[in-house]
Amino acid sequence: MDVAEIISHHILDHDWGVTLAGFRLPITTHTVTLFAVSVVLFLGLYWISLRRQSRSGRLLTTLMEEYVVFIRDGLVLPNMGQEGKRFLPYFCTLFLFVLFCALAGLVPNMKTATSNISVTAALALCSGGLILYCGLKFHGFVGFLKGFIPSGTPGWLVPLIFPLEVVSLIIKVCVLAIRLFANMLSGHMVLICLLLIIFVVGQMHIAAGAGALLPAMGLELFMTCLEILVAFLQAYVFTLLTTIFAGSVIHTH
Repeated sequence: MDVAEIISHHILDHDWGVTLAGFRLPITTHTVTLFAVSVVLFLGLYWISLRRQSRSGRLLTTLMEEYVVFIRDGLVLPNMGQEGKRFLPYFCTLFLFVLFCALAGLVPNMKTATSNISVTAALALCSGGLILYCGLKFHGFVGFLKGFIPSGTPGWLVPLIFPLEVVSLIIKVCVLAIRLFANMLSGHMVLICLLLIIFVVGQMHIAAGAGALLPAMGLELFMTCLEILVAFLQAYVFTLLTTIFAGSVIHTH
């Protein structure tokens, strides 16, 4: 197996789809990962809710309460105001889902679903739908459209400013998808390339490959720890940007 094949095997999805009644149902490693993350989160949170009266359950319940307070007071209220409270369940779910999808890539035989642009695009579309809903809910259709025209804009600039503001909103949603995809994919590319250093150097000389083993594995361990930090950071940033974009639609200036 050459270097290109090893890298492709790591970053590409694998389709084990089945055909039922003439309709093909795609089943890939990423869809399996998404399903597994959903099941783990659902069963895990449900288990915590059942054991909240026990000592360990009270500890986990307290941690979950602190987590909800962090999302509410650290992200939702500062960026969306009191109007954002009704959307708190979405943002709590979004943060955990993005986080666990990123961490799943560190589990053997599983992959980082958020390194797939289709997955991040779907998440971004969900956030984009929330942004549109906020604009229509709090301002109505006409008021939402007026929000694309900054106050004090001369009438002759409106035909130019309005489409630019619409494109700006579309770009914001695209940025959510692209930045999460790029960050997660690049991190795992670095991990696999560090491992390949051992084999590339070993093909030159066996002793050189053995000498590169410890430095490469040390860097691999460091990057793995860094990937855990990046997973939390990306979940935070994705949720933060969604609250900022939704808040800018609710509180137009």
